[in-house]
Amino acid sequence: MTTATVQLNERRQSLLEFIVGDYIQTAVPVASQQIAKRHRLRVSPATIRNDMAELEELGYISRPHASAGGVPADAAYRFYVERVAPRPRPSRRFEARVRSAIEPEAGDPEGWARGAAAVLSDAVLNVAIATTPRASHARIKQLQLVHLHDRQALLVLVMQEARLRQHIVPFGEAISQDELTGLAVRLNATLSGLSAADVRRVWEPVLGYDGVADAVVAELTRLLDEEEREGLARRYTEGLGHMLSQPEFQSAVSAREAVEVVEDDSTLRGVLSERAGAGSVQVIIGGESHSQQLRRYSVVIARYGTPGQAMGVIGILGPTRMDYVRAISSVRYLADFLSGLVGALEEAP
Repeated sequence: MTTATVQLNERRQSLLEFIVGDYIQTAVPVASQQIAKRHRLRVSPATIRNDMAELEELGYISRPHASAGGVPADAAYRFYVERVAPRPRPSRRFEARVRSAIEPEAGDPEGWARGAAAVLSDAVLNVAIATTPRASHARIKQLQLVHLHDRQALLVLVMQEARLRQHIVPFGEAISQDELTGLAVRLNATLSGLSAADVRRVWEPVLGYDGVADAVVAELTRLLDEEEREGLARRYTEGLGHMLSQPEFQSAVSAREAVEVVEDDSTLRGVLSERAGAGSVQVIIGGESHSQQLRRYSVVIARYGTPGQAMGVIGILGPTRMDYVRAISSVRYLADFLSGLVGALEEAP
């Protein structure tokens, strides 16, 4: 709780909660008479106006003049998030839609991210962003060797985040499928779970003893290196139309700015790098963002997956006037749901 919030008595905290909640729902400046009528406060509109003047003085709301309705500032949304938004869980209907959209994509992280973004954007009527789970370093989960010719085999490499690469490996000597299968068993036992750097360190003492194995390991490390260079998490973005339907973007200028924000890769990378820890939902409101382009927006974001292994991001981008209760509960549920899928995938043989 901020120092300024401590200065608010319970009545003014309740009033601020009502102002933010009403403004989120209506996008119309909230007047004292409206609050007195809608929330049945046992104080006069004059008392409410005095309290609103105090809230304005503290930087929670803005009003063009004393008798005008109040519009929440970033500090008011922060207060609201800390006081109200963490409480509810999403509706059963939302949970059912998540299961329906994602569970059929068994073992397909790209399908999970795509489905999560679509369901989330429909739920919050703003832009939803989801990335596929990625490990900090590409690591071997399993490899297979398939005989093609006497001196050629297809190397199939499955990485821990369920990404797959394959390449033809030439050998200097003839080799059968049985020999390739035995080699794959030995390499899986030795190298499973290792990164390219780990593989080089483990293999160096035995390098040169088996030319076929050396050729496979050399190709393995090359594929792992290539994956780390090129294998950025795939990103899915849904819901631009939803966001543009919000009152904040009805002018051509504001709509064009919103489109530029969503289509700008560097801005979205900034969104995805915001301070989201594993298992927690982070809310970055307006001026709290590191990005100048996001000062008129809020971001609700969480990481999912297994810390230290494969991790992805699920989040929302929208105007600061956002339904934070629904946004936070939806992102939290999806992050937990996706973490369960990633964990099950990593445990699969």
